[in-house]
Amino acid sequence: MKNLFKLLVVASVLSCNSKTEDVSLSLQVIETIKISLGSTVNPNRTTYQYINSDSGEFLALQNKSVHGIEFFNLKTGAHNKKIKLQRECPNGSGSVNGFRIFSNDSLLVASYPQKLMLFNFEGIKTSEFSIKDTQNDVNYISSNSEIPFLFDGKKVFGAQPFFRNFFDMTASDLGKYSHIYQLDMESINPEAEWLPISNPEDTWKEGKKVSKFTWTDRGDSILVSPYNDHRIWVISKKRKELLELVEAKAPEVNQFHIIKGLPSGDQGIIEELESDRYELLLYDEFRAVFYRFYFVGIDVNDFEVHYRELYSNRPKIGLVVLDANLKIIGNHLFETHQIEPWNYFVGRKGLYVSTNNPNREDFDENYLRYDIIRFEGLEYED
Repeated sequence: MKNLFKLLVVASVLSCNSKTEDVSLSLQVIETIKISLGSTVNPNRTTYQYINSDSGEFLALQNKSVHGIEFFNLKTGAHNKKIKLQRECPNGSGSVNGFRIFSNDSLLVASYPQKLMLFNFEGIKTSEFSIKDTQNDVNYISSNSEIPFLFDGKKVFGAQPFFRNFFDMTASDLGKYSHIYQLDMESINPEAEWLPISNPEDTWKEGKKVSKFTWTDRGDSILVSPYNDHRIWVISKKRKELLELVEAKAPEVNQFHIIKGLPSGDQGIIEELESDRYELLLYDEFRAVFYRFYFVGIDVNDFEVHYRELYSNRPKIGLVVLDANLKIIGNHLFETHQIEPWNYFVGRKGLYVSTNNPNREDFDENYLRYDIIRFEGLEYED
């Protein structure tokens, strides 16, 4: 408790004096786990879900090799279950762009063409829902670790963060796009309702930036973390409106990628690597804190790895830990290539971060490998 008190005092001083001051946060690796995937599992490395149930803790992932969802026991590492999906036929799922388990026997997948499909754990399709928007021309929906489906009972929230004519539009067009939809799966005639929430008018005051974002669920609220904005959007599920924008700047995120026109060759990739931006935002319900990951810009000439490989697996990753009110508790910068982008989740024991980065010498595609980390000052069950 003394450490927690000290940490909260530091956070208070930080929020009053400077949101950009670097307050390093100590962490401890309490355990490393290694899960064998076997020869038939090729995971989509941006789509994972932690499941805490009466029968244990599990990790669910989308298998690209054998069309379906795989479950692994986090305690034993054993393969626990498979939900086999069919691509074609009346029971087919089509092309799956991610999933979410939201009850003991319910799997919701994002499919192409733009539909949500509900399956039971035997792989039988029980419902499907089209997602349309006559204004925004919805051409892609997904549910991955970046923008997973979020729920409020049988109501599901999804996101489509893209613009239709990015290079032709101006800042005045930002408000014409609604990026978040809600669908009531118990409705007699369910249709997607697009929430009147757009990027803030001043989003492009420094120039055009990619509009993508990540989000997380906090009970009655949705929190949106844009790639290229320090502000986190707080959205009410019940009122279906934006409540506030909260500044949550990471110390190392100082230069966003400003897009001045159509890139030539690989110039866009290099410029993106040179820039900072935010990545996943995770809510830790066990400790009532948030983890906001970010990428730090690099000079591609400093690395022996080709810049295309660096783009797929950004080498410098950090995170800020935020309290329940989105005040910064502390910051941590991981070592170069130490962890794998996009592949982290929260469990009872702590924060799980993948150390199986493809740019590491010890990378092994046949395994999932995680460090379970804990931060000084946070309270844990054991």
